[in-house]
Amino acid sequence: MNYLLTTLGSLGDLHPYIAVGIGLRKRGHTVTIATSEVYRAKVEGEGLQFHPLRPDLGSLIDNPGVL
Repeated sequence: MNYLLTTLGSLGDLHPYIAVGIGLRKRGHTVTIATSEVYRAKVEGEGLQFHPLRPDLGSLIDNPGVL
């Protein structure tokens, strides 16, 4: 079975989805996480598939005025 998990936000929002995705992958499922491009390496580094969502939050995360 294929699962698509989506989230926008900080790493605090992303990490629970990565944990769920890893659990599903261990059970033989295909998991894609759709989130901001800035998190591609983190998602793919955990062996999960990645799909970018807009807006790319990379420029916002590094901006203290926005945070």
